[in-house]
Amino acid sequence: FDWQENDIRMNQFMVGKLSAIAKAMNPKAIAVLGKQVKEHFNTATYQTTHLNGGAIMGTDPKTSALNRYLQCWDVHNVFVPGASAFPQGLGYNPTGLVAALTYWSARAIRERYLKNPGPLVAV
Repeated sequence: FDWQENDIRMNQFMVGKLSAIAKAMNPKAIAVLGKQVKEHFNTATYQTTHLNGGAIMGTDPKTSALNRYLQCWDVHNVFVPGASAFPQGLGYNPTGLVAALTYWSARAIRERYLKNPGPLVAV
């Protein structure tokens, strides 16, 4: 994982907007920190703890690792709940969506998979 040009541009855009709002509030102190061109992801400083990707969810096994139930396309008894199913960061804490997808997956496992183990989505 590393910051791409568009990630840095989006960050710089939001830093500009948010710092203008903060300055208008006339704070006693302000620190403006944003990404710089060609800056790399670095776990030594806080950037985000909500990493995404790695086992992308999608509709086509040729371009994704998981189906809509977070079930592995290649190994039907492997389910991968978590933010690894997202193809990109959401811009905010993904915990609610991760929980909702996990419940969705668990329901499909309980109500469909356990009764008839196999792929939940036809290829």
